[in-house]
Amino acid sequence: MAAVALVGAACQDALPPRPPATLSVQLGTRQSCGLFSGLDYDTTCLAAVYVAARSVPSGQILLERCVALDERRDDLGQILRGTPLLETAGLSATGVVVFEVRGLHDAADVGADRCAEANVVDHWLFWGESDPVDLATLNDNGGAIATRVFVDCRDCGFDCPAGDCFGCQGIGETCPATLPTSFCVPGVAFRCDKRCEEDGDCFEGARRCDDGTCDTLDETGELCSPCVLNDDVVDGCNEGFACVGPPGATQGFCAMSCPDNFCPDGTRCNRVGNNLSIIGG
Repeated sequence: MAAVALVGAACQDALPPRPPATLSVQLGTRQSCGLFSGLDYDTTCLAAVYVAARSVPSGQILLERCVALDERRDDLGQILRGTPLLETAGLSATGVVVFEVRGLHDAADVGADRCAEANVVDHWLFWGESDPVDLATLNDNGGAIATRVFVDCRDCGFDCPAGDCFGCQGIGETCPATLPTSFCVPGVAFRCDKRCEEDGDCFEGARRCDDGTCDTLDETGELCSPCVLNDDVVDGCNEGFACVGPPGATQGFCAMSCPDNFCPDGTRCNRVGNNLSIIGG
């Protein structure tokens, strides 16, 4: 992990002036960023990085910052190991927030002002959000705290001399600049029956932990619930979930779309066409 964004939290007005506490937002990667650590994910088309703090549970944006990159970074490793991209201050040190991070690309329009269009999903190269952070702890410790943001990356694979590569060079070759239809799927071999010790290990509680393995039989209609194509009709998924599986399959599991939904821990944002299809679609 390495700090990529620092968000300063100012003290409440009623308190005597003091140096602002800082909160370091650190990035980690999911499997959509590459087969291994994701450090070699190509970011040569990364034009800007956006960070927002949203109030919990209202979702109100309390602070947002975006910085255009004067110098392009070759890969995510340079970003994770480099100097912070953002340093801001002025966030009230009260309440609970989540920090959202987006990397914005200009692969189809080099030099475009991506900070002016930070909400356009087609421009997202990577994205993620933190667990809830209680800003009151900043006043309690009087120093700095860190929160991790695990990001999904645009699922663009391409061939390179070193083997499988991912990122900017794949845009326009293996996937279009317009974000392909994608779903949150289990990160390992598209299998929902991952090992577990408690329900929280099963995609943040989406499934039950049953004797050391995440349950795949209980028909909840939500993430990893079984679904099937019967007489051209797909059965098994609730509204907001699609039935997905390997190309040509007639049975699969329910999945939510991404990046409009943040993928639960243990899943990654995988595009249709990358060994994934919409059953009955």
